[in-house]
Amino acid sequence: MNTPALGFDPGRTRNSDDGFSAAELWRLIVDNVGLVILIIVLVTGSATLYAYLATPSFSADALVKVDYPNPNVLGVNSQTQQQMVPSTLPTDAEIQIIQSRTVLLPVIKKYKQDILVTPHQVPFFGRVSSLFATQGDPMPAIFGLKSFAWGGEDVAIDSLQVPGRLQNKELTLRVLPGNAYQLMDHDGNALLHGTVGQVASADGISILVSHLAARPDTEFAVTRFSEYKAVERFLKKLKVQESAKDSGVVQILYENDDPKLAQLITNAIAQTYIAAHIDQHRQEASVTRDFIIGELPRLESELKRAESELSKYRTDASSMTPGTEAASYLQGSLDLEKQIAALKMQRQQVASRFMPSSREVRTIDDQITTLTAQKEAFDKRFSGLPVSERKSADLTRDAKVAEDIYVAMREKASELAVTRAGTIGNVHVIDTAVFPTEPAKPKRLIVIAAGGAAGVVLSVLFVFFRNQLSRNVESPHVVERHLNLPVLGAVMYSNEQARLDRSATPASLLPGKVRGADEPALANGASHDGNGANFLLSDDGPDDMAVETLRAVRASLMIDIERARNNILAVAGATPGTGKTFVASNLAALHAQSGKRVLLIDGDLRRGRMASIFGQSRQSGLAEVLAGQLEADDAIRASDVPGLSIITAGRFPPNPSKLLSTTRLPLLLEYLSPQYDLIIIDTPAVLAVSDANMIASNAGTTVVVVRPSAQSESELEQAIKRLDLTGARISGVIFNAVPKRRSEKRTYAYASAYAPNVTQRDA
Repeated sequence: MNTPALGFDPGRTRNSDDGFSAAELWRLIVDNVGLVILIIVLVTGSATLYAYLATPSFSADALVKVDYPNPNVLGVNSQTQQQMVPSTLPTDAEIQIIQSRTVLLPVIKKYKQDILVTPHQVPFFGRVSSLFATQGDPMPAIFGLKSFAWGGEDVAIDSLQVPGRLQNKELTLRVLPGNAYQLMDHDGNALLHGTVGQVASADGISILVSHLAARPDTEFAVTRFSEYKAVERFLKKLKVQESAKDSGVVQILYENDDPKLAQLITNAIAQTYIAAHIDQHRQEASVTRDFIIGELPRLESELKRAESELSKYRTDASSMTPGTEAASYLQGSLDLEKQIAALKMQRQQVASRFMPSSREVRTIDDQITTLTAQKEAFDKRFSGLPVSERKSADLTRDAKVAEDIYVAMREKASELAVTRAGTIGNVHVIDTAVFPTEPAKPKRLIVIAAGGAAGVVLSVLFVFFRNQLSRNVESPHVVERHLNLPVLGAVMYSNEQARLDRSATPASLLPGKVRGADEPALANGASHDGNGANFLLSDDGPDDMAVETLRAVRASLMIDIERARNNILAVAGATPGTGKTFVASNLAALHAQSGKRVLLIDGDLRRGRMASIFGQSRQSGLAEVLAGQLEADDAIRASDVPGLSIITAGRFPPNPSKLLSTTRLPLLLEYLSPQYDLIIIDTPAVLAVSDANMIASNAGTTVVVVRPSAQSESELEQAIKRLDLTGARISGVIFNAVPKRRSEKRTYAYASAYAPNVTQRDA
């Protein structure tokens, strides 16, 4: 079965790895540095194009100061005034007012912000062309695309009225010869024809185009927005915020493609807001003054009545002045009556603007209740005065209160007349908007820098997720972590072997031809010429890094083979193209060079090419031995490598699986095993045919050759499962033709330092 070897821990499971460490991520980035740089360049280039091709946007700002409101109090109660003034500045409320339709709609209509006119442009190319155009001087049509605007077009629509069904719908304005134009709906149906400078009307549609500079057939998209949609779009370009917490300074900032229009609209918003604020104060002053004027006749009548009753009582009682105690009572009672009377008048005014349950009305009611209780307590204190003195004091008090209220109302009416005629309010403009000379958007340096940073992040994420989502076996870490198998070695891609392949590959093995082996050309797989010359990397390039790695694999395998049930090693692979033949032939040669007697058997009875590698004839090989047509000793041939003998595949039989499934294969191996120190069998691909399973079941040790990107993780897992089910003892995995990675450059340098004959390009 799949018995672990070389101290491999069978308790390690697929999900027990330590995760993707920062060091592994760094190695992944270094290995894919070309792709990372490409993504960074593309993203940064896109950001640069956007920074220079995007339509610049200019912003203008104005500052408005909000002060504490000055309440229009009718009475003289200072405590009431303090309670009517809020404890914090009403900045939030004023910000909402600035963004209200009452303030914005007049500005939107004045500057035609409810009409959107955009030329039809070819994406990207139209914008590039417009950069070289002069406003008012249209560029000629490119590629014969006359309906598109190529820059320099200028159109001004002073008014556009459409029925509700066409509001917020994109219409098309097509330029006609002779300063004429045609307006069409989104389906291409003509709505009306008009001439520049003249109002055109038809079917509830009215339009006035005051200026038009464009080639005939040029088309513009025209949209008339509803009031709601126009305000919604306008607010996207408007920002109203308090400059600093509780400062009362509100910043109005507006963005537009036209810097002059941005300045004008910003100032218009501030002026419209101030005008609306002052108008509100004027209206409140008018309402209050009208209320006071209406109350003056009644107050005058009450004053005359109070004075008449006081004069009559003094005449009847023959008394002109009250006593000392009565005077004290009179003064105190007079103050309380004046306050209560002023609060009642104030309540009538406030009640006309607020609900009875509002905070303002309830505050005044609470004060009236408090003062009334104080007056009752005061009156009870002086209840022992003579009746004549109390009555004289009461009449005097009523007359004085009526006089004070009447005089105060007349003065307040005069003040409100001044307020209504003036520009008094609690908001005013600090700074008006100035002409913006530099665009607010895009900030080119910031956009380019952000693009570079985004390119770095995106490139890292791309290579990371590509690595995580890829099902191909790219590195030994995948095998060790996910498949619970030790990696015996990673054989580097050999430039020397590729050179031998290029110089010796026959026409039948060139790209585009049908190859007779499981390794593609220019890989770690030995090739041959037609003359039987030997091109074995371990013999022709003994100092190559790939050969050095195979020597390390040989040492590890010898320890494992000694513990196996026999000295037979099967070299298998999940799919064709992994380099099994290359690994098997070079391992056999390396074992033979160490002084051992080695037999190399080509077990691929379908596409085996071991004979051509060693310059031998393919006839009289394993197929003939298993078919009983040839004795085993007669099939064994000597090679140019001392101590290495080979048995070729022989003539390819029509039924390889049938031959391998007979008892002759285990009998043959049992006969040959004592005669050699090691027997290595090259097998076909495991997933392609069942031949490898039958061979591996008779071998004491099996290694699986893996080549990056030649098989997926699932294919490798399935191949190992098949070998395991047939009783094969899998010692581990050998990675073949591993590309040199930048992250392991120092490792290559160390290895090349001990390989004097290796070329510089192999290092």
